[in-house]
Amino acid sequence: MKTLLVAAALAAGSCTASTLYTASYAGLVSSLSLSSSGDGAAHLSLISNTSDCGPSPSWLMLDGAHGILYCLDEAINAPNGSITSFKTHPNGTLTTIEHLKTLTGPVQSVLYNASGVSDRQFMAVAHYDASTITTYSVDPIHGLFNRSQTFTYNMTAPGPNASRQDAPHPHGVVVDPTGRFVLSPDLGADFVRIFAVDQATGLLQPQEPLKISPGSGPRHAVFWTPKEKRAQQVYMYLVSELANTLSAFKVTYTSTGISFTKVYEESTYGGDKSGPDGSKVAEIAISPENNHIVTTNRLDNTFGKNNDSFAIFSCADATGNKFTKPAFLGLNPTYGSNPRQFEINGQRTLVAVAMQDTKEVVVTKWDAKKGAPGALVASKKMEGEIPAAIWG
Repeated sequence: MKTLLVAAALAAGSCTASTLYTASYAGLVSSLSLSSSGDGAAHLSLISNTSDCGPSPSWLMLDGAHGILYCLDEAINAPNGSITSFKTHPNGTLTTIEHLKTLTGPVQSVLYNASGVSDRQFMAVAHYDASTITTYSVDPIHGLFNRSQTFTYNMTAPGPNASRQDAPHPHGVVVDPTGRFVLSPDLGADFVRIFAVDQATGLLQPQEPLKISPGSGPRHAVFWTPKEKRAQQVYMYLVSELANTLSAFKVTYTSTGISFTKVYEESTYGGDKSGPDGSKVAEIAISPENNHIVTTNRLDNTFGKNNDSFAIFSCADATGNKFTKPAFLGLNPTYGSNPRQFEINGQRTLVAVAMQDTKEVVVTKWDAKKGAPGALVASKKMEGEIPAAIWG
């Protein structure tokens, strides 16, 4: 039965859905193919490697509409990071387009638009080590870009967790559902930094930041809206790495900006549990069904040695149209250690997960009925630690 289910899951996807891209701290961006053999078993095989991103590739972002892959080089122990764009090809290979040096420590990027600039996209990048957020003007057709803005932050004293909060550390960037605001969780300063998008130019305009519980270390955020009539309800969900918490904020739009009201906070292990020593939450996503939240817990060994956990929370009714107060539903295995970036494929059948410490990419089933990752489908050992994995 298991092999039949795996074959069915692969058959449900298009040819591009069987391609994955991974980033490795060994300095490689790799293309992988997921396929099933005659007996129905799934296999991951290497298509190609490139070292053009830099020595410490840490984050991948695909502009599928234009066939452009963007890679951030975190520049661990180096003075400069970089952003590289690649042209993707149907056979899974990549052609390098542009490589641009940046400030050190870029860890997450997001694309956004401005209604008055129809021929350009814009990119915001969080730089953990440089205490900076940068923006870029992007030619989406050709994958070319240049820097527009730099916002650098300082602190007068360390935060409550002095070893991790010695300086501002922007760790994520996300665009709100209206496209009018870009937000950046700052792990070091316990802020979510807020920027309004100038719709005439694409430039960001700093707003008053959202203060987060001291010592919590906000890392990444996502927005939830109903499948229908999305403007009626907007909520932001935030994972905080140092506190291992999931927080929910009701979003209110005004004529002058955006505001947030906290409506929920709970451990990513349920209730007020702190989790095993050394564990820390990493990534967050809304389920394709729009009614669950999925996060990854790193280094907890919940399901045995080198087998960390996904945490699953409800956030809406079964239709995905009505917000409900989040509820912790339990933990599922990740089948590897230190899960970082993960992504559910467009066919809502599979999940790709980057496993940093076990140096592998893992693919699990997506269980639509439970709204959670399910059984292991395939895994492949890679060269170096793997912080990023996405579908092609």
